[in-house]
Amino acid sequence: MTTYNSFGIIEATERFEMEQIISYLIAIKSAAKAIHYRTYGEKFWGDHLLVDRVADDLDDFIDEIFENYYLGKSEDAPQQKVVMSGASGLIPLVDNDIEKDFGLLDELVVNCLSELQMLAEANQDLTLGDNDLMGRISSDLQKKHGFIWRRIKK
Repeated sequence: MTTYNSFGIIEATERFEMEQIISYLIAIKSAAKAIHYRTYGEKFWGDHLLVDRVADDLDDFIDEIFENYYLGKSEDAPQQKVVMSGASGLIPLVDNDIEKDFGLLDELVVNCLSELQMLAEANQDLTLGDNDLMGRISSDLQKKHGFIWRRIKK
């Protein structure tokens, strides 16, 4: 449930949860790009394009969160240093084990989906716009999870 302080500002819990979503999206994009530049071998071109596809649209979703969720509610957006710090703790170190790297990327995607689900379930007072935005992000990430899963499925 969304709670507000005496000034009508969203309490820290929901703000923190949304900052976590932003951090996850940044981490997913960063991990995808790290893999993008380290792909090799027979599957190079397909892997190279797949991780580009995973990174696609994430900047737009991040921008929408800042503009719709924070500014649209007359809230100050979180500082970049805060969300980047959160993201840096989530970004996995990729190496030359491409299967492992894709697994780590997929883990980030699944964890972000889980965070979105928990945020939606725990905060019944989210606006229609908030729910729409989280639904579009979830749909996009679910599709990307499927692409990664197909890539690493044995």
